[in-house]
Amino acid sequence: MALSRTSAKLRRAMRAVATIAFCAIFGATAFVAGVFIHAMGTVPIEQWADLVKVALLFSIAGALFGTILALDRSAIIALPRALKRFEAPVSRVVICACFGFLAVLLLRSWTSPNLPLVWAGIGALIGGTLGWFGWRWAKHVNF
Repeated sequence: MALSRTSAKLRRAMRAVATIAFCAIFGATAFVAGVFIHAMGTVPIEQWADLVKVALLFSIAGALFGTILALDRSAIIALPRALKRFEAPVSRVVICACFGFLAVLLLRSWTSPNLPLVWAGIGALIGGTLGWFGWRWAKHVNF
């Protein structure tokens, strides 16, 4: 009996991880595709290396969006049948704070390593705030 309860919890946790991973990867891919589609014909070939840097930043933003999509039940975008949306505001805040931290570290690698790490903490606060608001702000993202 206890084993079946444990395996059910493990299955639910694996389903949650799969949903988060799928939505984060989907969001990152969609945001990066949007960057490249928008740049086609307007950005010279010589500047595509810079475009890849911007695409990395947009992939982090897309992963943040996908995390919100996976962990906020009020999101209205349909998910594949095998995945299930979860309501987990604390996990959403923590994961989005990590993405905010990563975004600032990426920007720090472009500009100067002398940029104080306090900014990474501020990025984590901003990411956590966006995670807290969840679908209330994410529904306004328009490609």
